[in-house]
Amino acid sequence: MTLDETIDLLSQIALIDDRVVKVDTAEQRAQVTVWAAVLRDVPLQFAGEAVGRHYAESAWPIMPKDIAGRWRDQVRDRLGRSTGTFEPADHPNVDPDDRYGNAYVAALRAQRGAIAGGTTEPVGLRELMPAVGSRLGGGRAVDLVPANSDFRTTKTAMYPPRTQPAGPPERSVHCPACGASPGKPCRTTNRGRQMNGIHPSRRDAYEAAQATDSKGDHS
Repeated sequence: MTLDETIDLLSQIALIDDRVVKVDTAEQRAQVTVWAAVLRDVPLQFAGEAVGRHYAESAWPIMPKDIAGRWRDQVRDRLGRSTGTFEPADHPNVDPDDRYGNAYVAALRAQRGAIAGGTTEPVGLRELMPAVGSRLGGGRAVDLVPANSDFRTTKTAMYPPRTQPAGPPERSVHCPACGASPGKPCRTTNRGRQMNGIHPSRRDAYEAAQATDSKGDHS
């Protein structure tokens, strides 16, 4: 909003709430200056709509922060609903291979500013699907559905899960130091954190078990 637009907005507010606009001339100038600074990024039309929504919900006099807060919420919502896609081909002065060039950055900022300001509607994933279908020759929107059992079976067949290594052979015995069960990793005795290595006493227990098994085989 410009300074003149701010004066226009305050004049409209004064018609419905005489508690807002100052009476003293010096105070009015200060008020206009502050309101214009707070609402510098807010379009006049949105500010007028925000005033109406405020008085529909509250009996308190409106403040510039009330309008600015509603504007930030709308900007956050619009940018959140946008996929953030950017097509350099739509901008003849942009080199698609120069993503850090001034023209590329300026066009990207202009697009985000247009979405935030409401002059361009945000394009979400579902809105992109018909365009993708058209490029593939289908020309039809694709409904997103959750994965089912057939999908999981096919995925497992194409990308079998990696088998996790069994770990050091010493894990096959109980650890007398931390109490880890056979097959489980050792944990630190003070904080219980998982260890990559093995407690020396567990290694001794494993070697003793191996020696016992070896004696049994020779008996």
